Amino acid sequence: EEVWGDFPYCALCGYNQNCSIHHIDSTTSNSIYNSIILCHAHHMIADTHNTQSPLSKDYRKNLRKIAYNRVVKSGHINNKKDETYLDKHRTNITELDVQGA
Repeated sequence: EEVWGDFPYCALCGYNQNCSIHHIDSTTSNSIYNSIILCHAHHMIADTHNTQSPLSKDYRKNLRKIAYNRVVKSGHINNKKDETYLDKHRTNITELDVQGA
């Protein structure tokens, strides 16, 4: 709610019907950075990228950047699980990536 409650739109297309939270890296972490709001169509596509293929890794990397920007804009204060998640994915969320997202 803190982050996504005021942003009820698909982070990829802006559609605001049938949106739900998608875990970017499956349910390996409950960090807010591991979540993104997607419409039903984009959620279905994102679910197909829960593999280790290079294409899927790039797809999830893009979702992480979008989620990171949204979380930072919300003013969210990181907790331990957020820091752990960011440490694991730090190379995928660089300052340059964030500015260009």
